[in-house]
Amino acid sequence: MPRLFVYPKKGDSFWHTLKGEKVSIGRSEDNDLALPDPFSSGHHAVISPADGNYVLRDNGSKNGTFLNAKKIQGEIELKRGDEVLVGSTRIIFDKELSSNVEVTEIIQGARNINTVIPLKDILKKQDIDTTIQSLATPADFMKIKSDFRSMAVLNEVSKALVLHQPLNELLEKIMDLISEYLPLDRGVLLLKEGNPPQMIAKVPRINNKNLLRQKILVSQSIINLVMDNHSSVLTGDAQTDDRLRMKDSIIKSNIHSAMCVPLWNNREIIGVIYADRISLLEQFTEDDLRMMTLLSNLAAVKIENARAIEAAIEVEKYQKELALAAQIQKDFLPKKNPVCDRLDIAWTFIPCNQVGGDYYDFISIDPGRLALIVADVSGKGISAALLMASLRAALIAEVGPQFRLESVAAKLNNFVHGSSASNRFISCFVCDLNMTTGDLRYVNAGHNPPIVVAKDGKVRRLEPTGFCLGMFPSVSYEVKEIVVDKGETVVLFTDGITDTRNPSNEDFGEDKLIGLLKKSAKKPVEEIISKVNAELSAFSKGVDPFDDMTLIVLKRTG
Repeated sequence: MPRLFVYPKKGDSFWHTLKGEKVSIGRSEDNDLALPDPFSSGHHAVISPADGNYVLRDNGSKNGTFLNAKKIQGEIELKRGDEVLVGSTRIIFDKELSSNVEVTEIIQGARNINTVIPLKDILKKQDIDTTIQSLATPADFMKIKSDFRSMAVLNEVSKALVLHQPLNELLEKIMDLISEYLPLDRGVLLLKEGNPPQMIAKVPRINNKNLLRQKILVSQSIINLVMDNHSSVLTGDAQTDDRLRMKDSIIKSNIHSAMCVPLWNNREIIGVIYADRISLLEQFTEDDLRMMTLLSNLAAVKIENARAIEAAIEVEKYQKELALAAQIQKDFLPKKNPVCDRLDIAWTFIPCNQVGGDYYDFISIDPGRLALIVADVSGKGISAALLMASLRAALIAEVGPQFRLESVAAKLNNFVHGSSASNRFISCFVCDLNMTTGDLRYVNAGHNPPIVVAKDGKVRRLEPTGFCLGMFPSVSYEVKEIVVDKGETVVLFTDGITDTRNPSNEDFGEDKLIGLLKKSAKKPVEEIISKVNAELSAFSKGVDPFDDMTLIVLKRTG
């Protein structure tokens, strides 16, 4: 059985075994995984079994839930080694870290530290804004070169990092290179992540086998000094240095020498690299500090490049997903109006840039009856489009002479509940219209109430008769019935119509729609559609729609 390995910001790590059941995570004691974390919400997130794997879902937490440094939306499948950040607590899915890292709080303010060198003094910029070509003044450079062959080192590091690598592999490579060129007992690369931003240990490196099971304690006071002053920090002998000797993190670790440098990408500090020596007799020197700062600057730029490339890959994948979802949606929507002697029907569908899950259809039950459906799947993208396609298939399977709304609605609800994620549901209006008599029987599962406009302008609404499909299992739906008289207009729509916004972020709203329909009640259905589209365009003033817009207008003519 997989485990969750939990690494709090303070205190000891522990694990929680997943036993095929839902695990709630948060600050409240009634959670399955209770975290004494001030940045965690009471019921912050949930990990649930799904199709033989586990998925992570945020519970509407204040600070959000992060998976591999990205804030999640909806449900995300977990893979071995995935890093979940809940507040300031790091959780690794089914993989134990080789070394635990804790950033300790300040015990007493440090009065001084052996060496503090501002970044600007190490990374003195010339005309060319690159790390390698702006290392230092010639005098400084010659000093570094004489001790460390710095140009050779930086050239080797540059070659090793020139090709793109996934971010996790890149971070490992960076720590390998630093360990190779700057002998150290232990080190760790920390990146700024989460909300509020905090330093999260990403790659610990233990070169002394005797320290493998020992926690790496990194002083918060040193990190603060690095971040606040944009400087690199060195302590020559932390055990005896009066300026740091009262730090518990120093005393407990028996640290002989330590360095902490910023990961500066030429715009901002995105993290720090910490290194210490315990068993090695020789202390870190100022030249070590300068070299590590140069390497860290080079690494920070590469990290930013890797993030940018991965973001571009994600955008490309998302665009492909949108294109596929759009095609799925297009393939399953009606291509033309149904043939109805006693009805005039017109419709419009305007997809948004981010493909949603609007669905509408006209399905012949028998020569005298027509089923009409309009639905809106929660969420966007390919998952919403696929769920919409599945709903269509399930509905068509029920259509026939014995078509009864009561049983169809219940079956559709159970189908959606059993075949979709817990945060997926469908608002749906489906009706059975007798085209000869005008009798219209309907179920409204949490959808925007359709509007019925009489010839004299009076308005009726077909209000919801039950929950959205998929919200709860085994629910029943009330079926209501009206008579559509000759000349009356029935308007079905999705919330993309009424939620259309203008540059002032105001909604078009149902009142404007109803007022427009009352004025247009005597017009042909095609003119009503055109009038609504023109009003929406004038109202939005060019603001792109953020949801699909579906509008169906039918009028009984005989």
